[in-house]
Amino acid sequence: MAVAPVKFFLQRLESLLLQESRTFTGLEDQMERITSSLREIGELLGERGSIEGGDALSSWMKELDAIIRDMDDQVDEFIIQLDWGNGSDSLGLKDEFRNILQKSESRLTDAVHRLFELHNSTSTETEKGKNVDDYDVMEEDPAGTGKSSTKTEKGKNVEDYNVMEEDPLGTRESTDIEILEGDEEESNQESDEENGKTPSASSCVVFKSKYSSLPYYLQSCLIYCAIFPENHWIHKGKLVRMLVAEGLVQEKAGEFMEDVAEENINELIRQGMLEVMDENPRDGVKFKVSSPYRKLVKEHFVSTHVNSDSSLPHTTRRVLTSDLMKIAHSLNSLRPRSLFLHGKQHLPEGNWLNFAGAKFLRVLDLEDAGIKSLPEEVGDLIHLTYLGLKHNDIQELPARVGNLRALQTLDMRMCGYLTALPSELLNLARLRHLKMLKNMGVRGMKLPEGIGRFKNLLTLTGVQAGNGISRKLGTLTQLRRLGVMDVDEENANELYSSIMNMQGLISLSLEPKQPSNKGNLVLLESFLPPLLVKLRLEGQLEKIPNWLGSITSLTKLRLGFSNLSESPTLVLQKLPNLKVLTLWRAYEAKTYDTEFCKAGGFPKLEVLIISSHSLEEWAELEEGALPRLQYLHFHNCSHLRKLPEGLQFITSLKQLYLLPLLDEHAERLKPDGGEENYKIINIPTICFLPMSALSSIFRNSPMTSKT
Repeated sequence: MAVAPVKFFLQRLESLLLQESRTFTGLEDQMERITSSLREIGELLGERGSIEGGDALSSWMKELDAIIRDMDDQVDEFIIQLDWGNGSDSLGLKDEFRNILQKSESRLTDAVHRLFELHNSTSTETEKGKNVDDYDVMEEDPAGTGKSSTKTEKGKNVEDYNVMEEDPLGTRESTDIEILEGDEEESNQESDEENGKTPSASSCVVFKSKYSSLPYYLQSCLIYCAIFPENHWIHKGKLVRMLVAEGLVQEKAGEFMEDVAEENINELIRQGMLEVMDENPRDGVKFKVSSPYRKLVKEHFVSTHVNSDSSLPHTTRRVLTSDLMKIAHSLNSLRPRSLFLHGKQHLPEGNWLNFAGAKFLRVLDLEDAGIKSLPEEVGDLIHLTYLGLKHNDIQELPARVGNLRALQTLDMRMCGYLTALPSELLNLARLRHLKMLKNMGVRGMKLPEGIGRFKNLLTLTGVQAGNGISRKLGTLTQLRRLGVMDVDEENANELYSSIMNMQGLISLSLEPKQPSNKGNLVLLESFLPPLLVKLRLEGQLEKIPNWLGSITSLTKLRLGFSNLSESPTLVLQKLPNLKVLTLWRAYEAKTYDTEFCKAGGFPKLEVLIISSHSLEEWAELEEGALPRLQYLHFHNCSHLRKLPEGLQFITSLKQLYLLPLLDEHAERLKPDGGEENYKIINIPTICFLPMSALSSIFRNSPMTSKT
């Protein structure tokens, strides 16, 4: 894994030289020589960073780790000192940094020479008696037999090959030690262990082989996911934003880093290394590291606990804690790059963070921290790329937030009673994701004048449509995800005109000025939306707009409180790619007939969520309808007394939720003699809450049965 810190640090340096060009004025030649040396090392190591060399290689890797770690600290410290000094002694600071760069350059040059020697000596020793033209490439032994196979490739140079590393997991020493700090022990082990079995040696070999064959960026992604406790499911969108902010995503020409990060995650899911949560699909995609791979990658980080007396290793770069106050004193010596708070906390008023020790932070996730105010000192964290404030009680943001010039993600969803953002926020030129969402009693967020300066913004949610913002949104043509509140007749024309300028928009959420269950959502028939993948419409609609049936790219749709007189599925069941459909108080008919879903309707739908206060009976499903449905959820359908005939033919169903369920309906669904049981007998998981149990809902969990 030596290649990962090399390539990611090189990527960061090249980005800094572009974004902080004035900072490095006069130092360009030295920086170029350093980046050239890093490129050379990266090319020699290859994508997997696996060469053979025994103890000599192990020693070299440790030295390279130290060099990169030192350079990372020195670059960050130099930028901080220039910022804090406000240019008062920039020449002196640059002279001092120039001397530091010379030493780093010398160390890197020596490292390159040593790597060449290791590479050549290993190749010579291994390939004695062979011509270069008949060079045999060592292949992996996936069966774990201890033997290696060869294949001959003509006309190649020895330098064109990377030989297998002796320690494919890189367990000797990690340059990026992750510290898991918290009260929770690892509660779950490998699946074989959970079933009382010892994992077989052959299984372990297969897991190791698959892991070691991953390119460096997939290994880094998997290790990063393993930072979080095993019982913690990670939201896909959040992980994507964090990986980009951490600089753990490889660059691809012409692609957004977020898309590349999602590709990496999907590949790990495909290989079975990340396990997808399927218990509550309406919460979006969540996952965690599969047990056997968690056990493998655990060796890349040290696990300590708040109550232990052991000190945190000085090499710590990422800290996850359930008690921020207990590790605050350690931050000065650690210089961490990431700090995650795990679990709900109640931080005191005032400076609850050692900001001097936290000055190198790039990721600060304070979700559910119970924070009532954000100290001004947060503006000193100029390397911060991710600031998570979700589920706090903050009333306003300090003006010095505008000093966070590297910030990419600002997540303020459900954050107290914030109603407006300071004008200083416009200084955040690198901002990519501004996520806001109403709290109780708060509508959309008011943005300051000049939002057109957010040229890199990809996500903007929870924004208020009034005060001329609808028209100004038209300048944010690069937006991919947009959520707008307070939509009414006064701003509708300008808003939809602005949205039409966003040709890359893939996710759109719209809400009316009044509460969704009372307000009318204004939609224009002349609106021709971009190629949306996700759409959320909250508020009363006169009818389903004609253009909705033409969005063939749509995969996820929510209609909330639409109060439609005609079934929306007459249009929606023809959408060829729709996978998730939520009808939340959207269609309040008493009966769904066969027209609700015809044979062949909803060809790719996997999740159907229905909430209705009026629905009493779903009469019939034609055979061949909903051919891929996996999750059928009924929420707040308190009058539903009959499931559709034909449900038994949907063999793909994994879950049926009935929350709540009429007591008499529960009787008809019982396994022993229930007259409707044949409809659900093949569904693996059925979760229901009888109406009679509502009075004790806070004392008892919903009953779950497996058939």
